Amino acid sequence: MAYNIHIVTDNIVLTRLLTEQLSAIKSVTLNQELAPDCTLTDKKLTPQQGDVLYLPKGAVRLGDIIDKLGYVLSGRETHIEDDGVDIDVGLFLFVPSQNILRVKKNGDTIHLTDKERLLLRVLHEAGTQGIPRKDLLKSVWGYADDAETHTLETHLYRLRQKLEPYGAEDIIVVQDARYTLKKDNL
Repeated sequence: MAYNIHIVTDNIVLTRLLTEQLSAIKSVTLNQELAPDCTLTDKKLTPQQGDVLYLPKGAVRLGDIIDKLGYVLSGRETHIEDDGVDIDVGLFLFVPSQNILRVKKNGDTIHLTDKERLLLRVLHEAGTQGIPRKDLLKSVWGYADDAETHTLETHLYRLRQKLEPYGAEDIIVVQDARYTLKKDNL
């Protein structure tokens, strides 16, 4: 999927730098004739189609802008959980709206970080098919397909530590290069 970005600023240098950086991204177009999926601007705009990412005044780190744009376009900031939609995950009741896993056996509560919640949500939605590592990195963290990182493994390690006292540290498994929630936990 390609995203069309509009740059609306009087800062000629910033416009040139953003254009250079965004032109290098395969999934981005800069066509002013098409409706924008996102507009980068330092001006107050009237409501329009697509998201608006306001550029800070003064000194700007180009990398920060590109990161924020990637986050906005990923849709992760709109992944707000509905109250009352709890998910049965074997030994646990996953309560995404509260960022917790509730142990069915004794009612203990395991607090989750936002990334752990989103990781469990994406794995649950992937079902028994599972999800490849690159897609998981993109869905949860917004990483590019070719990113080299240990973020996923680090988060899995920390989540497994939280689940270990309940004998569920292996709730997330990797099989055939796909990550899934353990079948008997679905």
